[in-house]
Amino acid sequence: MKTRIERLDPSGMGKAIRDCPQQITNILETHTGWTPRKYVDAPKQILYLGMGGSAIGGDLVRVWAERFSTVPMVVVRGYTVPRWIGAETLVLASSYSGNTEETLSAVEEAAAQDGRIVAIASGGQLAEHCQAKGWDFVPIPGGLQPRAAIGYSLAAVALILVRFRVLPQSVLDELAAGARLMTSEGERWNDPDQSENEPLEAAKLIGKRLPIIYGAVSTTEALALRLRGQLAENSKLLASHHVLPEQNHNEIVGLAERIKNPGDALVIWLKDSDDHPRIKLRQDLSAQLMGIKMQPQTLPPMECTLAGSGKSLIQRNLTLLHKIDWLSYYEALLRDRDPSDIEILTKLKQEMRPD
Repeated sequence: MKTRIERLDPSGMGKAIRDCPQQITNILETHTGWTPRKYVDAPKQILYLGMGGSAIGGDLVRVWAERFSTVPMVVVRGYTVPRWIGAETLVLASSYSGNTEETLSAVEEAAAQDGRIVAIASGGQLAEHCQAKGWDFVPIPGGLQPRAAIGYSLAAVALILVRFRVLPQSVLDELAAGARLMTSEGERWNDPDQSENEPLEAAKLIGKRLPIIYGAVSTTEALALRLRGQLAENSKLLASHHVLPEQNHNEIVGLAERIKNPGDALVIWLKDSDDHPRIKLRQDLSAQLMGIKMQPQTLPPMECTLAGSGKSLIQRNLTLLHKIDWLSYYEALLRDRDPSDIEILTKLKQEMRPD
């Protein structure tokens, strides 16, 4: 495997994944004194703007905000913003490059509706707009692909929301503790020769099957989306994702039909100890009713369960994030793919540029 890493990962995606905990620590230490340019009352609502790897940090923090705050938070991926944006709306615009066209369009529209803008970027047009228009700005280090900078973006979002008194200071302490756990567990996961390498073993289970990923609302929903995206970009592998309990009201019927062929799909459950008791029951009953538990021992397992570790949801989310990023990395190597290669995305961006 190490020879394969040298051949397939010349751009260092494995190093970027390994360094994710240090990204979180970097933001917490570098921007410890960051405050908005002027004092404002806590916002009435939060709009988060981003695409792809720059959006997922907002998805994670939104789940945490639902637990710690009474301020609603909405994540928008697109060119336009809702009509309810106003002076009491905190608008977080996140673009790793600073040049994401959808985010640039949406933030201009939000500003025109008097939204309070705070931007997160490594540079680009978004940083220039902040300088020219007096918007608050949190700079993050560049040089990575957006999906590999998740530690920077999610820590920056959490920091901003603490400074605007939406989240308590304890969230930053949880981030620091989570980063330490990620580092500790990552020491096993970044070594393909480790005997207990859960991400690598999970990657081996996928093989040629379709991964069907299920998270749970209010705990692992954002991580289900993250895993699907990482399998697409890193592993060049199409996957499906949904969340419970909604899955039980529609998709379970189609899935039951799909998995009648044991070699066709692998169901990946993302679980957390804070999952609602009824969701835990739904997970177990769904697997039983669909026949997943009846798989003959002579065939590969039809399901896989992944969970994070730690004393809090934030810590468990971070360690599960780290685990699934390593899973996608190893899946790329097993499929003989460069995890950094995104040629089709690069071509699409080039075609989208105005003449």
